[in-house]
Amino acid sequence: QATAESKLISDPCPIGRASPPAAPAMSVARAKKKAAAQGDEDFESSILFRLTQEYEQQSHGEEFANDVTVLFCGAKKSGKTSLVDRFINPAKDEKDQPKPTVALDYKFARYAAEGSTSKILAHIYDLGGDESNDDLVAIPVSLATAGNLVLAVVLDLSEPFAILPTLEKWLKLLNAQANKALQGLAQDSESGAKQVEAVKLARQELFSGHPDAGSVNLFPVPLVIFGVKWDLLASEVDPEKRKILGRALRHFAHVNGASLVCSSLKDKTSMNNVRGLLRQLLFGASAKGGLPSQLDPSKPLCVLAGKDSLQEIGAPQGGSATEKGWRDL
Repeated sequence: QATAESKLISDPCPIGRASPPAAPAMSVARAKKKAAAQGDEDFESSILFRLTQEYEQQSHGEEFANDVTVLFCGAKKSGKTSLVDRFINPAKDEKDQPKPTVALDYKFARYAAEGSTSKILAHIYDLGGDESNDDLVAIPVSLATAGNLVLAVVLDLSEPFAILPTLEKWLKLLNAQANKALQGLAQDSESGAKQVEAVKLARQELFSGHPDAGSVNLFPVPLVIFGVKWDLLASEVDPEKRKILGRALRHFAHVNGASLVCSSLKDKTSMNNVRGLLRQLLFGASAKGGLPSQLDPSKPLCVLAGKDSLQEIGAPQGGSATEKGWRDL
């Protein structure tokens, strides 16, 4: 069972009944300065100001244990909102095009396992693709959320030459912010330190006994890479180049301890994989029999964190099996 509601963070109207667990890293003073530079005279009545105040006043020990936060980010018009909408509402028509995200969009979903009386609340953030919005990452990736956080990078496969630069940009930005949030949480309290240790152990468990354990640089929190618009990639890029791109994405996902799922709104199986992975990461609801890997380059790829290997991925022709090697190719 799930319910959902949306409200723009940039909207000056009051937040609805399911407000996000606001935790911006920027101070009120810094936020005021930024707003003043943009000519925002109503900043003190804005949602960003209230989010910042709430963050400074709240006790991290009072956070709901069943809350989880997920942030979707990527380039402008990459398909982030379409994924979010179809996770919340699987019946949504593929032709239904959402409005562009202005800054930081917030939705939520509640999930209750069959026979359970408790519900898990997922706070779902969708970051607009304009570079001016990058600072807003500090709102959903913060001390208040770091203990139960999932990050999702959405890549537009119809723009093949922009895929790796976009991915590397977001990996760098999100890695830095996630580490900052985890360090702050560990220093905040004894319970916070225990939360951070639990996150670290869970990440390490993914590669326990894996032959590549010494070759990966695990992302500090759960990470998923979504490649969307697979149908356009399949129709516009020749099979050999598509195969090379797929291997490059598998490499970047594998060495960062991330899951990789490619999809098309027109492909039911791939969208089921998207929803299945998100249900697993956010609600701990694994599909019966698990989510099978799909490594056939003629179909949308799907491989969970820790389930791939550098040996199977291989090295780029004439290069080394490193991020630089795939980037140069």
